[in-house]
Amino acid sequence: MSDVLCLGSCVLDLYAQDRKPTVGGDAANQAILLTKLGLSAACCALLGQDEEADLIRSQLKAQGVDIRWLSQRPDQITTHSFIQLDENGERQFTVTGEAHRHFTLADFPFRALPVFKILSLGSLFTLHELETSGLLSIFQQAHAHGLTIYSDTTHDRHHKGLAGIAHLLPLIDVFMPSFEEIRPLCSRSQPDEMAEELLRYGCPTVVLKMGAAGAAVYQETQKWSCDGYPAKVIDTTGAGDSFCAGFIASRAAGLSFPQALDNGCWCGAQTVQWIGANTVPLNKSTLPWPLI
Repeated sequence: MSDVLCLGSCVLDLYAQDRKPTVGGDAANQAILLTKLGLSAACCALLGQDEEADLIRSQLKAQGVDIRWLSQRPDQITTHSFIQLDENGERQFTVTGEAHRHFTLADFPFRALPVFKILSLGSLFTLHELETSGLLSIFQQAHAHGLTIYSDTTHDRHHKGLAGIAHLLPLIDVFMPSFEEIRPLCSRSQPDEMAEELLRYGCPTVVLKMGAAGAAVYQETQKWSCDGYPAKVIDTTGAGDSFCAGFIASRAAGLSFPQALDNGCWCGAQTVQWIGANTVPLNKSTLPWPLI
């Protein structure tokens, strides 16, 4: 039995600071970071059949990530993400290729579901074609096999709004959006009010990531919060993925929501102090709440 199937984007990150190409993307980042935290993780994404895909596969394999469930098509170009950092470590992306956006239901390995305990969607609003037709079926089958479903978000580029994902939200066991990315979709602007609105859509558990301000977990009648950890910010790329990895790994180890929040915030704070989305040297024994 394996722990986590990470579904989403798998790209080649290229930094303006003349760094060598490295694997990135939400699914790849989570899978690498979960592996560093001692879990068995696999990456499920769409690549082209090109040299870039070969490089991604080799780097993931070297990090201990299961690559059996990566899909490749000759009609696709593996996604490149050119990253420029400002003086505050905030990043600007220029994306080419975009194979990840064309992931369809036919690319998903349903036969893999019985192998895993957790399905983590790197970001709602990233897999546009799959979200339009197919993601609901994946979630339903995942639940039928007893998997816990986690999901982050990215910016709503196709203007779907909450109404456009309303059919998916009740099937997401733990919805983990960032405050800045989900705020434009909500009718309110305060974290507690936003979480209440998301819970009304049927999400059993909502986790709001608020960057340096920390994070909070919401359920219908309960709330837990955690302050952020101080950090010298160099590169914010992958901070949200790192939080998710720390949180998911903690819950998988049986830790409470407050403990998982603490570990998630700590992981995010460590990540922003390194160049690269998944280069931070995480270790399950050095977390605020060590994983046993």
